[in-house]
Amino acid sequence: MGGYGLRLVLGFVAVVLVMLVVSGAVFVSVFGSYKDDLDRSELRTAANAVSIDIARSLARVDRRDELPQIIREHAERAGLIVLLLDRDGRVIEGFEPLDEWRGVKLDLESSMISQQWSPDGWFDSKIRIADRWRPVVAQPIADVSLLRRGRVQPGVILAVTFGDQYAGAELGELLGRLLISGLIGLVAAVVLALILTRSLVGPLRALTGVVSGFGPGAYGARAAESGPTQVRDLARAFNAMAGRVSTNERAMRNLIADVSHELRTPLTSIRGFAEALQDGTVSDPERQARSLEVIQQETGRMLRMVEQLLDLSRLEAGESRLQLTTVNPSELLEHVVSVFAPRAESQGLALRIAVATDAPEIEADYDRLLQVLSNVLDNALRHTSQGEITLTAQALDDGLELQVSDTGEGIAAEDLPNLFDRFSQPQSRSGPGAGLGLAISREIVRAHGGEIRAESPPGEGATITIRLPRRPSA
Repeated sequence: MGGYGLRLVLGFVAVVLVMLVVSGAVFVSVFGSYKDDLDRSELRTAANAVSIDIARSLARVDRRDELPQIIREHAERAGLIVLLLDRDGRVIEGFEPLDEWRGVKLDLESSMISQQWSPDGWFDSKIRIADRWRPVVAQPIADVSLLRRGRVQPGVILAVTFGDQYAGAELGELLGRLLISGLIGLVAAVVLALILTRSLVGPLRALTGVVSGFGPGAYGARAAESGPTQVRDLARAFNAMAGRVSTNERAMRNLIADVSHELRTPLTSIRGFAEALQDGTVSDPERQARSLEVIQQETGRMLRMVEQLLDLSRLEAGESRLQLTTVNPSELLEHVVSVFAPRAESQGLALRIAVATDAPEIEADYDRLLQVLSNVLDNALRHTSQGEITLTAQALDDGLELQVSDTGEGIAAEDLPNLFDRFSQPQSRSGPGAGLGLAISREIVRAHGGEIRAESPPGEGATITIRLPRRPSA
């Protein structure tokens, strides 16, 4: 496992290590303070017991001789060092499990203790014994000689600290346990990271394999939409893109095939007449003129076809920008009817316009809409032998609806689904065109954010409906 997966695992490990370090630092800080408070609390409890026994012994004359033994028993039983100091902090007597401290001068003077002791009667400090700093609590106690004179004044200082055998909470031991727990957590995090990484990297690898194999001969490849949400979204986006690429690739093949088919006929005609003129087969001036006329017509048809194909390609690619203006439906229909009126009159057909009073103006490309209506109306005139052609405009909830209805031969039901495809030439409405006009019309309408559809009830001619929004979406 490498690359992205390795970075994920290392990231998990780094996060866990940082958390362990931070947690350890916080623990040491918090536990250190807590341990100090706990030790002092235990020390005060033990010191209170010693102080009470000393007070009781001093109160009873018959037990004063037992005081040293009582203090020594307390010290040995609790693992304490109990010191009796004079006013200057010099050890008068020491009671502890191991060592003797008689005559040692400590920084615990009576004046300092009387000024700084806490409300519970104890003065908190630290003393250094055997190269080790230890917490100590101290308080003045009554001197025996002073009690005999009937006065209770501070005379002797009682100091209590922990001995070498005190078994309190050890930070090192707890840190060791914390380290072991951290290592166990780290191993668990690595295992979890491997599992999560596999669940993420696995679908990514599968997707990478599909993407790598996608191409000519494998346009049907699709990725499994599995794994985490982001990977599923990525696979879904790839599949959508692959579908569009596959569709475009099929469309390109079909376009090449259709163009080859459509150009074969005029090129064959041009070649045949050109060869006849070249080898002298056509020698009659009238036939020569006719041959040249056919060559000219076929050449013009090919040029128109190429121009239409280029226009259709630009529309499909979104490279043909709309020139938006305010379009009045009445003016649009009247203009297109005025262009085709002479042709309709020559065919004995009536052109009618019906514009609803609420038909709105829209933001559209006037010339492009004129091109759409011209294509549709041209088809209607070519396939209507008698009757009339009606152009209508009416309001929609979100725009304008235009219709071109004729009383012609109609469109077969099987031809309706593919009517707007390029090079579509329905058998029921064959004509001289290349089958690109309605395909171009559909792309123009789509560019406006609208739709175009055809209806042809049996025996009732055909109706082309164009629906346009008030303004194209951005």
